[in-house]
Amino acid sequence: MPCELCKNQVEIENLSIPHVIRKCKKCGREMHIRNAGKHGIGIKIEEGDQFIIPNGWLKIHANPLKGTAKLTKAGLIWFAKLIFLDELPKQHTEIKNVIKKDMNNYLNILQKSELIEGLDVEKEEDAEKIHKILIDNQESVDWWAYISAIYNEIAEEAIDKEDAERAAWAMACSERNRSMLVFKQHLEEVVWMGHSAKRLIDFLKEWEGNRNNSDEGFWQVKFKENSYVFSQVFSVPVVFIQDNAYVGGMSIDRKDAKFVDYLYSGDSSNESILIEIKTPTTKLLGSKYRKIYKPSSEISGSVIQISDYKNSLMQNLSAITKEFGKELTAFNPRCLIVAGNAEIEFDNELKKKSFELYRSSLQGIEIITYDELFRKIEVLATLFNIVKRKG
Repeated sequence: MPCELCKNQVEIENLSIPHVIRKCKKCGREMHIRNAGKHGIGIKIEEGDQFIIPNGWLKIHANPLKGTAKLTKAGLIWFAKLIFLDELPKQHTEIKNVIKKDMNNYLNILQKSELIEGLDVEKEEDAEKIHKILIDNQESVDWWAYISAIYNEIAEEAIDKEDAERAAWAMACSERNRSMLVFKQHLEEVVWMGHSAKRLIDFLKEWEGNRNNSDEGFWQVKFKENSYVFSQVFSVPVVFIQDNAYVGGMSIDRKDAKFVDYLYSGDSSNESILIEIKTPTTKLLGSKYRKIYKPSSEISGSVIQISDYKNSLMQNLSAITKEFGKELTAFNPRCLIVAGNAEIEFDNELKKKSFELYRSSLQGIEIITYDELFRKIEVLATLFNIVKRKG
């Protein structure tokens, strides 16, 4: 029972996170406590506290999104040594222990495999089924654990038969396959993140060299290749469905069919997103009307066009989603037009004001200029510390 001194102390229920065990100075009761440190940062530790890091909480991974610890550059080198050189035998007589340890690791991976759930890797009658399933899934971690285990087993048999050449061959194969297993487990996502970051820089370079490119087909291809950039516009992940997507309107004689440049959906909501791509040379404003500039005929035409596509999609959604074979909703599809270059066209404040007044008045339709979109991409690149080099 708590005493007068500790009765108001709040204990945590979740013991799987770091905390301290604190003894009451009066009654000796042990309490599991997690109080924030100075400025609400970290955990407050008092004299006599026992700091607890629960088993399994500290996870080290090359992908920072999967670990609970942040690695320094030296830490990354240490981690690489850990995963590639773990318990490297110092004497050749220890090789069987290494084989046994590795085999246990491979079997553990296979026993937890969802691909071969219900099958036993140690039962001979399941061996053929397991082999067939895994050979059809050679990009999986499970496959590389499986093939490493096979070569490990061959190496062990060759050692028992004193067949040095076969043992050396099998161990070489096992280790190379184990390297692929390590790559799939720890490094693949990080390497892909690096490649994705490079794609940002490459796309920014495409923009730098094509600011005056008026070929609409060129930009449609480039945005299809880099469709992730639209997540920057909508501030949510988006899923590419189809380019030149049919959104209805086809009559019996197959005339009047409507095709939007891109059809996307919100990652979580599946709500449709229609995107029309113009070019950076598309005029945003037309002639001056009294004390304001009118939208250009290209822009006003695009607004009417995408509104028509939206209406058609909502009316024909059932038939259209059946064609795509993907879940899609269209309660109130979002529409985006990418066109023009405000940085070049708006040489005075009145033009900026005119354009902002026009696009802010649109309901459910967003217009973003090329220079605005690529500034968003550059901000994203800066966040990843991969600012493009000049020249």
